[in-house]
Amino acid sequence: MTTYLITGASDGIGLETAKLAARQGAAVLMVARDAVRLRAAAATLEGPIKPEIASVDLSDPVALEAFIATLEARGYVPDVLVNNAGQGMSGAFVESDWARLDAMLRLNVNAVARLTHWASVGMKARRSGAIVNLSAAVATRPAPYFAAYAASKAFVTNLSQALHHELKAYRVSVSAIHPPAVRTGFAAADKADLKSTLVLKLFPTVGPVTVARAVISAARRHRRSVIVGPVAGIVMGTAPIMPRGLDLAFMTLLFRGGRTA
Repeated sequence: MTTYLITGASDGIGLETAKLAARQGAAVLMVARDAVRLRAAAATLEGPIKPEIASVDLSDPVALEAFIATLEARGYVPDVLVNNAGQGMSGAFVESDWARLDAMLRLNVNAVARLTHWASVGMKARRSGAIVNLSAAVATRPAPYFAAYAASKAFVTNLSQALHHELKAYRVSVSAIHPPAVRTGFAAADKADLKSTLVLKLFPTVGPVTVARAVISAARRHRRSVIVGPVAGIVMGTAPIMPRGLDLAFMTLLFRGGRTA
């Protein structure tokens, strides 16, 4: 029996990953902040093993450490950790609310690093395991008006690929998944606020099921890096050859939207 711990599991990519894992007979621990939505999401899973749920605000370092302590107390180390929980925030960095930025960075960077560290210690000792971290195609590009989010995903990508190299001798893989824009609630005004941007108008999106399949495949095949779809392939493939000034102008066009600042 394979065990999965999936963060951000109440909707979108996390929920679809949980559904796929459950159908394959895995024991799934679903983690998200909103307990009501999490229970409703867990009820939609179909599989021989009833999923566990844990309501945790992973952006809160005290809550995160308490959650890890409960897992350690029961000797729990998953076969697969999926760090999917994340937040987005667009707009001029200097005009952004610091409290929101700080919460995003604590979730996108600190929580991913902490859970990855915790899981990798146990997996290394056991000499098996897979960690799958959700990054983004934009991780390879500086993105004015989406700067902090893109930078947080650059951290995820670089950390994942470096750890994959460090841990491969112990049969532990760390994968970075790079989708383009995904058809979830991520772009809504109260979240990443991308509805008015050209990036959503010019480029096709992918569905959360497509990304979830890439997550499951990456864990099974021990992939270091996965690019999801042709749009992400173009974004990441052209990053090394695009002159930086042109790149910054292009990314500004994509993410500024109707903002004048």
